Amino acid sequence: MFKSVKGKLILVGLTGAVAVAKPLYAQVVDKGLSPAANTFRSHQDASIRRDSGLYQPLDLLNDFYPSIEVVIGKHDNVRRRPDFDEDDLRIAVNPALGYRTNFGRHQFYAAYQGSFVFHDDIEQEDAQANAFNAKLGLDLTRRWDLELFGSIGESYEERGVSGAREFFAFQNNGIDSGPETVDYVSYGADLIFGRKIGILQGVLGYEYTGTNFDSEGLSSDQNFEDSRDRETESIHLDLSWQFADKTSVFGRVQQTDIDYDRRDTTLDSRQTDYLVGLRWKPTGALSGALGVGYSSKDYEDPFRDEFEGSIYYANVNYAFNPFSTVSLNASRTVEEPGEVNADFYQSEFIGLGWSHAFNSKVSLGAYAKAIDDDFNTGREDQFFDWGLELNYNWRNWLAASIFYGEIDRESTLEDFEYDDRYYGIRLRSDLRSLLGSNNEDKVEPYSFDNTQRTKSTQGN
Repeated sequence: MFKSVKGKLILVGLTGAVAVAKPLYAQVVDKGLSPAANTFRSHQDASIRRDSGLYQPLDLLNDFYPSIEVVIGKHDNVRRRPDFDEDDLRIAVNPALGYRTNFGRHQFYAAYQGSFVFHDDIEQEDAQANAFNAKLGLDLTRRWDLELFGSIGESYEERGVSGAREFFAFQNNGIDSGPETVDYVSYGADLIFGRKIGILQGVLGYEYTGTNFDSEGLSSDQNFEDSRDRETESIHLDLSWQFADKTSVFGRVQQTDIDYDRRDTTLDSRQTDYLVGLRWKPTGALSGALGVGYSSKDYEDPFRDEFEGSIYYANVNYAFNPFSTVSLNASRTVEEPGEVNADFYQSEFIGLGWSHAFNSKVSLGAYAKAIDDDFNTGREDQFFDWGLELNYNWRNWLAASIFYGEIDRESTLEDFEYDDRYYGIRLRSDLRSLLGSNNEDKVEPYSFDNTQRTKSTQGN
């Protein structure tokens, strides 16, 4: 569940949802097993609009946005062990509360999201995550805007996700312990030119993220415990030119300094990314973004393997009719490793999703994803993840779903392999509608740059 290195205001490790307007489709990356941190971020944050982490909250109406979600799932291999399966019942309760208001012509948004996970038998796997986020949008002039953002919280790393440590990594009591917990803080600013009026737009931004993993008592090797604690600082410049109605080209240059806290570490590095792309919406049925680029990673230690290679991003959505849509996500990114022996790994992701509404109350969704992780040590992990979900809207404030999914992970190292099958029910409540908000009958603003959406439960 840990995603804090994805960066700005992405609600870390949480499966609750701020109750915003929900489109017919959602990105495949949100479904089932989460990909690695930078991969997830690329699908949230690849456009010129860098404020996608909270689903364009400054576009919302002035109001409170409370919601809650309860997920009950039966897993064949709940801890994703490689040696044998452990079936168990997993219950997740995910509350959320957002608030949006104006100060004159300036805008403010703050949110809390929590996730509380319980198990019927393997109680040491119980975990929780809490995140507090805020964003202030300052309307400086007709051409200039400034956005300030911050996030602080605690989370945990779900077992078996891309980049996570192997199940038997800890020397002491790793098998009988729960997942690693994570504390994080993130803040930054974006100076934006031309967003309100311009065909040409630009963004100059800075972001800091501090991440600390708590592995206390799980290993007698202090270096192993602290091997992933790090601070990350990045500076980026984005440019976008809209040359036709709802069609634009964009480019990004970003430099990221990664400083590991361990005194004897040699993983400190500087990463530089270049990306150019096209965003378009030629019809009401078709929209998407395509980007290609280049990434390099240079280490302070000359004996570390440096990385140079291509990166790409794709997000295409097509509506066959008002009731049926299909989504394609694909990307290649460079990731920070979870194991102490690797310098980096490259993660390639592709996913396909389909949703169909039979009527105003009943809809069906399906997705399939594949992830290929190549480590510089020669290790390779391959994930395949698919699922189905049948949804029923009981009331305007309550929806219920039944779901089924499977995850399979193969690796050149057998201690990383596992498979899990799960099924269950999900209840979602938009408490804003239930409590009778003054604005409940109004249509939420729509942003072409980033469709507002409700985030799905990660990993069910």
